[in-house]
Amino acid sequence: MKRELLRMDHISLIQNGEALLDNLNFQMFAGEIMGLISRSNKGHDQLIDLICHNHPISFGTVWYDGRVVNSYSSSGGAANRVSVIEQKSHLVKDLSVVDNLFVLRRGFKKYFINERVLREQADVLFREHGLDVNLRKRVAELSCLERCLVELGKALLLGYRLLIIDNPGNFLSQYELTRFQRVLRRVRNSGISVLYVGNHHQEVFRIADRTSLFSDGRIIKVFERDEMTDAAIAPYITEWFVPHGDPAPDAAKGILHFDNVHAGSLDGLDFVLHQGECVTILDMDNRIAEDIVLLLTGSLACQKGRVLLEQENYTPKRAVRYLDAGIAIVPKNPAESLLFPDRTYMENLTFLLDRKLKRSVIPARIYRSIRREYADVAGEALFESSVSALPPEEQIALVYYRMQLLKPRVLVCVQPLAKGDMFVRMRILGLLRQIMEGGTAVLILTANISDTLDISDRLLVAEHGTCAASYEKEQFGQVEW
Repeated sequence: MKRELLRMDHISLIQNGEALLDNLNFQMFAGEIMGLISRSNKGHDQLIDLICHNHPISFGTVWYDGRVVNSYSSSGGAANRVSVIEQKSHLVKDLSVVDNLFVLRRGFKKYFINERVLREQADVLFREHGLDVNLRKRVAELSCLERCLVELGKALLLGYRLLIIDNPGNFLSQYELTRFQRVLRRVRNSGISVLYVGNHHQEVFRIADRTSLFSDGRIIKVFERDEMTDAAIAPYITEWFVPHGDPAPDAAKGILHFDNVHAGSLDGLDFVLHQGECVTILDMDNRIAEDIVLLLTGSLACQKGRVLLEQENYTPKRAVRYLDAGIAIVPKNPAESLLFPDRTYMENLTFLLDRKLKRSVIPARIYRSIRREYADVAGEALFESSVSALPPEEQIALVYYRMQLLKPRVLVCVQPLAKGDMFVRMRILGLLRQIMEGGTAVLILTANISDTLDISDRLLVAEHGTCAASYEKEQFGQVEW
């Protein structure tokens, strides 16, 4: 018989007159992996926070491990025995793994520490749960996967029964993600519960025993094991379908060519990107994206091979002025690095337009034309005097509107769907489609393919710095991870 570990019964959370959680019901059993996919981000952070901490709520009751821990009438604010593993590290990087596991934990009172004894105790626990980590390392020396395994081991050592894994596909490579999921299944089999939060339903469905679909402050659907298919979730996401346009007339002409490139972690990378085409490079090792960006922006030179832009050598000297050459880069967190938070929407939208038009002074009629063009798509945000006041999804959309206005020859996007709910991701895909229809070639660098295949014409799989496999669009259905 299943034992209930967590139940949130008719939970409502109202802040500043807005219902962030609206009559929410949520349940988890001991020894299961529950997936959580957010259709919209409204209330998402508050839901996770309420699982971890018993903050005041407006209505409802929360049970954890068989007892009431929170209710509308009494909220103590205490933390529940829940551990969160996310992109941000919760370890002290300058200390050893053993020190993080034992010395920094609450209740540890020894004055003389025998590190060998502590390491032997940790080694038993880690081997039991398949946590392959060198315990002699300092945290600063750990890989991203090893850091997650250490945090998982620490949670087990403290006796936590519920783990929240927050979007691991955003910071682990495909290899690391597969290994981490294998460990989570093993931990699940020992009776630990896992709440696996993911942006992409394909990733979540691969590991979860059940999956909850969260939208606007409530759980709108729970998918059982036999329901976790593309067909079952389709009715909830069909309104975001991004139609595929016809290929650009000049699709046969290569715009960007990496010809047997050796540089940094690149070891013979070879691919061609055509005009109006979208190519996704799946970085299985999560290593090459930074080096590709450094090459294209002039901070890294080829040791061997060459990069061609429109059939001409793309030298480091030329790459220093990459924007003038027709290449634009959208980094992983574009709103943080590409926008000026205290400037107006129009100032951010038209930034770099002078370089595009090669004019130091832009006539007022051009600004009026742009304002009219974007009035419908941007709405009231167009008149915002400070973009820092905009919600995150509008800030991200502004970045892509700017790229649409600049019309670069090549647009390189680093993990464009790493953040945001389903609405935001589908909006980004729609904007990328519009940019491609203008003739721009789009190169997506990612450690997690998922939704990017909706607009991709080709998929390249990169391993150890080189292209290990290539798939055309009609072959995407054959790809399994």
